[in-house]
Amino acid sequence: MKPESQDCKVFRTASPFPPPRRAAASLPLVLIGLLSFGLSGCAAKRLQVDFTGFERTFAETSNREVLLNLARLDNRDPTYFFKIGQITSSYKMAASVTGNASYALQSTNIAAGSPTGGGTPGVSYENDPIFTFIPVNDETNAQLLLKPVPAESFYFLYEQGWRVDQLLRLMVDRIELTRVSKKDGACTVETFRNAPPAVYLRSDGTPDTDYLRDQATLSGYVTFLRVNAVVYWLQKHGYLLLRGKNTFVPYSLDADSGLDDGTASAPSDSKSDDGKAARSSDSESDGGKAPSSSAPKGADFVNAAQKSAVWEHDAKNKKWLLGEKVFNPIFSLYPLHSDGTTLVPNVEKIKREILSDPDMKELREGPALDEVLAILSTGFTVEGSATQQNQQDNCEAISASTGVSAHLVMRSLIGLMAAAAQEQAPYDALEHSNPVIPTSSFLTPEQRAAIATLPRFNDAVPAVERIPLLRLTGPAEGLETEPVIQLNYRGKTYRIADEKSRVGTDNQYWDRDVFRLIDELTSQVTVDISKFPLTEILQ
Repeated sequence: MKPESQDCKVFRTASPFPPPRRAAASLPLVLIGLLSFGLSGCAAKRLQVDFTGFERTFAETSNREVLLNLARLDNRDPTYFFKIGQITSSYKMAASVTGNASYALQSTNIAAGSPTGGGTPGVSYENDPIFTFIPVNDETNAQLLLKPVPAESFYFLYEQGWRVDQLLRLMVDRIELTRVSKKDGACTVETFRNAPPAVYLRSDGTPDTDYLRDQATLSGYVTFLRVNAVVYWLQKHGYLLLRGKNTFVPYSLDADSGLDDGTASAPSDSKSDDGKAARSSDSESDGGKAPSSSAPKGADFVNAAQKSAVWEHDAKNKKWLLGEKVFNPIFSLYPLHSDGTTLVPNVEKIKREILSDPDMKELREGPALDEVLAILSTGFTVEGSATQQNQQDNCEAISASTGVSAHLVMRSLIGLMAAAAQEQAPYDALEHSNPVIPTSSFLTPEQRAAIATLPRFNDAVPAVERIPLLRLTGPAEGLETEPVIQLNYRGKTYRIADEKSRVGTDNQYWDRDVFRLIDELTSQVTVDISKFPLTEILQ
């Protein structure tokens, strides 16, 4: 590979004048020195050019893979992940000089001769890059694609300053609101799914504006968007705090599982058939408590810790349970004020400020704002999934406190990518038809009576959330910036860029930010090169 003219220079000289004899003899050495000096500068410039080129190509290739998989998901095609492993570049540089010299006699006097000579320098440059391409199709990475995104990822991204509504709309599958009735103690769960209702078409091909077959989904989706608007407003004004705690989750949901802790009371005295008392001699020796040989020993704790597991004592059931510590982020409200002897969130102050904001005027009607603030005041947990045992414990805890709680259920990586790829069409149909939003079946008669008229979609959702999760297609003339990446797939043009109409609003960089967030989350699908001995080498 020959160097570019702007990177380094190749010296080619020939002497037009006959130099002195000593100069002719030292000419090759001078030329070699000049070539060495030139090569040292050429090597540094070549390294800079190659580094910039590799880095730019790697970035464009990575962006293209993410957008290509989004385009595949938009068309319900399978996804494929292809990673670049180690990049090795070997440089070879060499310098050479070919020369000739002669001495012509003009007379019999040797000193009167004329020396002549010349030299031609040469430079050779070779760069042999080796790229390792690895198809990501092993079992470990398949699990990373299908498992819910860890709650720690949500926590860390929020702490880095990402918009909470973007995190919720991308990473959260649904909000589960658990209520315990104060009358009969019944425990119910209301679900707000993060998905617009499916687009139904009439026989003439126009959208069904009534959405009669998906009223619950429509109501839940609108509530989800309203919740997003509230939490984003709270984040902007510094009223939303996110804290994390570790919660023990047993591996088994069976209440009878685990090991006896040895504190079970000995059986009471009883009379046998012949009238004699029956009592265990062991219970007498330990003060009426039966010993347990099955309780975990020190080695059991060590072995569990080596596998990221823990033994936890369940005092209620007098059992030792094996499980793991799960990190759960919890949202809470701030500021606090005194309510008797305790400090509680100042919900009334926050509510007044939200309702006085013109950008939140859509929340002035209905009980949505009151419910969101009431839930946030008691804690809003983020979880990977909810188990039956956790739900039972949750209902018991709720009945002893406020009577309502909520937690977020996370999506998997492939799930959030599919949601980002497929939301644009149903959302556009929903916004265009602007249907009437039905009330939730969980509202009380008093709450229903307080709603004078049912709002339509565009009047119920604040403008900051009236936007699809990610817009992949659309007319190019409506774009404000050059696309981050653009490609054609199945006859459609997919691009990542933002619209002119969003300039000057909070959503000015919405699409680019969501795409960047997806790109960061897909970095979870990494590979260990040592597990791929048979790699494809492109040299």
